[in-house]
Amino acid sequence: MDIINTPYWVFEFLKVLCGYLLVGFLWPRFVFAKHLSGKSMIYQFGFCVTVQTVLVNTVVLGLGLLHILNAWTIRAVFYGVPLAVLYRRLDVTEERLAAAARAVLVMRPKLLLERLYHAAGKKLRTLWRGAWPHLPEYLALGGVAVYALVYFSWGAFQTTAYSYPDQYTHHAWIYGLVQGRIFSDGVYPEAMHCLLYTIHTLLGVEVYSIMLFFGSIQSVVFLVSCYSLLRAFFQWRFTPVFALAAFVLLGTETEEVLAGIARLQGALPLEFALTAQMLCVLFLVRYLRGGNAPVGKGKLAGWILNRDLFVFMMSLAMLFAAHFHPVLVAFLLCVVVVLFHLKKVFSKERFLPLATAVLCGVLIALVPMAAGLASGIPMQASMNWALGIMDGAEDPDRRDSQRDQLEAALEDGGDSLATKITKSTAFVVKMVHQACGELLGKGWADPLLVLMAMVAAGGVILALLLLLPLSGLSWTKKLGIGQLWLGRYLLLAVLSLSMVLLYIMPYLGLPELILGRRLITTERIFLLAVAAIPLDMVFSILMLWLKAHILEGLSVVCLAVVCLWASTEENYHGYLYCDLTRYRAEVAVMTEIIQDYPQYSYTIVSPGDGLYHVAEHGRHEELLDFMLKSAGERYFLPTEHVFIFLEKKPLNYAQTHYANGPSWLARPEKVFPFSVVWSQNPEITHTEISLEASQAGLGEFKAPFDYYRFNRPVVESKVYYWCQHFAKLYPNEMTVYYEDEEFVCYYFRQEPHAPYDLAIGYEE
Repeated sequence: MDIINTPYWVFEFLKVLCGYLLVGFLWPRFVFAKHLSGKSMIYQFGFCVTVQTVLVNTVVLGLGLLHILNAWTIRAVFYGVPLAVLYRRLDVTEERLAAAARAVLVMRPKLLLERLYHAAGKKLRTLWRGAWPHLPEYLALGGVAVYALVYFSWGAFQTTAYSYPDQYTHHAWIYGLVQGRIFSDGVYPEAMHCLLYTIHTLLGVEVYSIMLFFGSIQSVVFLVSCYSLLRAFFQWRFTPVFALAAFVLLGTETEEVLAGIARLQGALPLEFALTAQMLCVLFLVRYLRGGNAPVGKGKLAGWILNRDLFVFMMSLAMLFAAHFHPVLVAFLLCVVVVLFHLKKVFSKERFLPLATAVLCGVLIALVPMAAGLASGIPMQASMNWALGIMDGAEDPDRRDSQRDQLEAALEDGGDSLATKITKSTAFVVKMVHQACGELLGKGWADPLLVLMAMVAAGGVILALLLLLPLSGLSWTKKLGIGQLWLGRYLLLAVLSLSMVLLYIMPYLGLPELILGRRLITTERIFLLAVAAIPLDMVFSILMLWLKAHILEGLSVVCLAVVCLWASTEENYHGYLYCDLTRYRAEVAVMTEIIQDYPQYSYTIVSPGDGLYHVAEHGRHEELLDFMLKSAGERYFLPTEHVFIFLEKKPLNYAQTHYANGPSWLARPEKVFPFSVVWSQNPEITHTEISLEASQAGLGEFKAPFDYYRFNRPVVESKVYYWCQHFAKLYPNEMTVYYEDEEFVCYYFRQEPHAPYDLAIGYEE
């Protein structure tokens, strides 16, 4: 058996990628082609990402609430709508159908192919003319995106197992949708689950493959959303690419940051929502910077309504429908944007449209969840966990120590109010400095703080100068310095600072609204964007004297310099890690069984991690249950084929396991020395099965997960010696299906109507 089987997993990856592009982008681009025609690429991207996600979420949950959710209703909706649109666009009549039939049947095939060739060529030439002016920029962004796609998916190709235990839970919720049950584990934002379920249903892509690779694909979509947002803050269109290239290439030696970046590998709702978080801010900025001409009619006369406001509303709806934590981050970022546009926000032309858009966005997402609660479905249990995080319950020791630091800094009973304010400010600055060092590295803290201070000081000075009626300041209007500095650079710096302040809230003795590692990705993007401000200033000045093609050439050189600098030994990132739960051989053997044996004709006995892989194809028996029941009085498995998965070298469960690979992708030797892990490198740590372990007690744990985590050698050893005993009793039936140094799969075949009694114990 080919354990690596790279072509199979590459094909699965391409299926997931194509499925997401077809459902997430091609479908809305075709259905809403009239609306999107002629719009900017950024608008089309934001529209497709947000509207399609909200639409899929609403349709799936709506069908579930009506108890008619199944594959046929989903196919009827998502295949039927494009067909109806096509029928309407073609204005199909009986005469046209007859003419088309004659053209196909009578026309020579060569002539028909020539016409199709010319039509396709005309379309491609139109696309080329639109892309040509921005080709270097698109190629640079595409290069960063492809590199990120490879980097974030590399670990999945190496282990072919889930990166995080949470992925099993989300797989189970998608499986609930497959069975027609929404909110199978309680009411919870399910936009990601609905989207992945739709891809699975429409295109037949395996849920396991989708969960394995979707995270890396979604990470690229997130980077494109970051690029779109940063385009709103920078004058030169290449500057966002500089920041994204640094984000993708730069490494870290901080546990918190590495954990946050590693989350991008997995299909997790919070990371899925990050795209909407960025788009929410982007389209709010675009709406507030838009024209001041009211376009509302009738009762809406006097209101400023435009497409950017609509996408802002849908971005907010997608946020609430995907995950609640990014909503808090988006709220803070939007508050900062509002502070920079107070006059526009509270104008009669914009305030009511904005308030209405926010209300509608929230209702679109929350009404299906409210309907689920009203129908008797309880709230999902992790909601209470999230509230515990905000109360500091996740890490009370850390929060207490941080509060002690604050109290020690302010402790001096004789200080005046001014002195206390000074000390408090100094402490906050110290924490901001520490946070910048944690997020990007110690060498970044001082330059970033100095740059933020310079941007703030420049903004204040420029604002004062622009208030003076001096004719000599006309050059500022020519360069657009007022808008560029105050409305873009200063806003970007304050947005970045707000993220840092949110990160250090527990340092200040305040509730930790969101775990630090869940903010890392957003924070690093904003901090690196601030670091790119000097480059944008230089190119903004050069734009006055140099032609576009010269600037593009300089930008490519600058991007190459950024990449070379980020790839130096002290800066380049290492490979990411995952929580390893299965040997690759286990995944490969299970995949082969699924492909070779009829559906539900076999039972796989393995730890619970294999359940989600095989759920739609065969029966699964928990290894712990098998061990306990086989020591009882009577025990049967009803299927014809039985496979028993055993680890001869039991894994240290959910160990921190680093990927490895070529040096051009990452530094293989650069791993973070965690204090409480079993593996600090690509080598897998494990124990050994033994006769002594098979005779040991199991202990008492609350959940099966704990038995696999803390007593795995005992469970594996008992079942291993059961297999040896069974092989002696039935030597012609028990065979070895696959075996290597770490893993063995036993197999036996039985008559389903007269199965073997498996309650034979572990000893002869």
